Amino acid sequence: MLYFLDCEFNGFGGDLISLALSGEAGELYLARTEEELNALDAHEWVAEHVLPFLSLSDARPDVLPLAKFGRAIQGFLATDAEPVIVADWPEDLMHLMQCLIIAPGQMVQIPDLSLRLMHASAYPTEISDAVQHNALWDARALRQAVLG
Repeated sequence: MLYFLDCEFNGFGGDLISLALSGEAGELYLARTEEELNALDAHEWVAEHVLPFLSLSDARPDVLPLAKFGRAIQGFLATDAEPVIVADWPEDLMHLMQCLIIAPGQMVQIPDLSLRLMHASAYPTEISDAVQHNALWDARALRQAVLG
């Protein structure tokens, strides 16, 4: 099954802030705890364009410590025998892969996973009320852009 991925992070090459997967079987939206976010020393652009939009009435994340993201992803993908993750930016895939590592030499147990990097633009989108730079809305917009 296809899952469309988007991540928000603290500037290019920065720490992960939130991660979302939007697919036919449902959605997963994760954000780091307030304590972890406060410790990031947010980039000015991120503080203005990302952090205020982490939690919206129609896009509320599960707030977890970053160390627990991998287990949440594991649980979300557990029933899909062959998930395919689609992203439009390489750094999103990098952050997803890092979440799956839970200790040196250990990763969460997930089904065989395929990754697909596409040259696609999620915006502008036809989805009304979409909020750019919110990981869940961006994943939804990418899904809409690719699948129509």
